[in-house]
Amino acid sequence: MTAAAPSSHLSAPELFGPRWRLRTGAGRIPAYAQIEDRITERIVTGAVDVGRRLPAERDLAEALGISRTTVRQALTSLQQRGLIDRGVGRGTFVAAPKVAHDRTRVTGFTEQLDRAGVEPSAEVIHAAVETADEGVAVALGLEPGARVTHVRRVRSGAGVPLTLETFWVPEAVAPDLCRADLTGSLYTLLGTRYAAAPVSSVESLEPVLARDHEAALLQVPEGSPLMRVERIARNAAGAPVEYARDLHRGDRARFVVEAGR
Repeated sequence: MTAAAPSSHLSAPELFGPRWRLRTGAGRIPAYAQIEDRITERIVTGAVDVGRRLPAERDLAEALGISRTTVRQALTSLQQRGLIDRGVGRGTFVAAPKVAHDRTRVTGFTEQLDRAGVEPSAEVIHAAVETADEGVAVALGLEPGARVTHVRRVRSGAGVPLTLETFWVPEAVAPDLCRADLTGSLYTLLGTRYAAAPVSSVESLEPVLARDHEAALLQVPEGSPLMRVERIARNAAGAPVEYARDLHRGDRARFVVEAGR
C-alpha cells in the first residue's frame, strides 16, 4: 500500500503527455483543476508508473507558464485523494493504486484485498454479546431486547489501516461468535461455521469526515474524507445475518458499481 521504490524522475512532457496544453479563455475550468484532472488521468490509465517521481513544483510551473501556487494547489488535491505521496525533503511520487471495492458482488473486505493482491489483516477493538439497540434491532429484523454480537475492528492492507468496521450479527445466527477468530473474513466464518453465508446485501454510501477517534484508529488527520458504507446482508433464505457500518479511508479506496436496465 506504499509507493514503490523511487525510480527515475518524470519530466513534465512525460507526466502530462507531449501534446497536452493548458486551455485558456472564457468558460475554461481553472488551471489547477486542469492539472489535477490530467495527472489523475495519466495515473489511473497507467501512463505513468507507481513510484515514479514527479517534477518539482518549480519545474512544472516553468513548463506550464503558471505560478507555483497553482501547481501546489493541484498537487495538494491529488495528495488528499491518495493519488500521489509527498514528503518534505523526499519529493513527490505516484502512489500505489487504491483498493477497488466491487459492490456488484457480495464479498467481504478479505476477499476484496485478496483479489487486489494485498495482504489483509485485522485488529479487533471490541467484541461482545450485547442487547441490540433500536436501530440495530430494526435493521436485523429482531425483537426488542434481542441479543447480538457487536464487533468493531480495524482492517488493514499490507499493514496500512484502510477501514474501520462495525457490525452486528444476531446471536441466534452465530452463537459464540466472539470466541471465533475475528481477524479473518467474517463472511467465510459465517458460511463455514454457521451455514449462514451472506448471498445478498443492500448498501448505502455516504461521504463523511473523520472524527477524532476514527481518525486515530485509521491513522489519518481529523476531518479527513471517509466513505461510510451502511449494509444489511442476508442469507439464502432472505434472513438478515449482518448489519454493518463501515468507514473507508477516502484516500485509499474507490468503489465500483455496475448498473443495468
